[in-house]
Amino acid sequence: MLVRFERRPLNRPLANDLFGLERGIDSVFREFFANPWAVGPRGEPSIDVSEHGNEMVVVAELAGVKKEDLKLTVHDGVLTIAGERKASGLPENSRWLRNETVAGAFSRSIELPHSVKPEAITAELTDGILKVILPTAEEAQVREITVK
Repeated sequence: MLVRFERRPLNRPLANDLFGLERGIDSVFREFFANPWAVGPRGEPSIDVSEHGNEMVVVAELAGVKKEDLKLTVHDGVLTIAGERKASGLPENSRWLRNETVAGAFSRSIELPHSVKPEAITAELTDGILKVILPTAEEAQVREITVK
């Protein structure tokens, strides 16, 4: 009869479990962030927000959305982009081999860092890219004050 003995430190199994858990969590996050074209929950569009001088610019990816299916509102310092992406139908006697596009209603709200001039806001939808320009309100603009 052959008996094999291994010498291991007592804390090794616990460390292996912890490192295994860490590797598993890292794997989940790698897979989740691996697709740069992925949309958020409920098909929310990806957005970029930047500031240029006295205006803020919001750019949203809205492939397949028509301007008549969009609604933009600014209320209490929050810009909301809402709309609906229509489902692309399949011809008769067809089946999906892969269907990754998200159809249906969506809404995305962005808290604005300062007040804006609501009457001067402009929005343009070109080639599936929505660009919203929000001019900063006079009272929110930085002013230099001279000391007397």
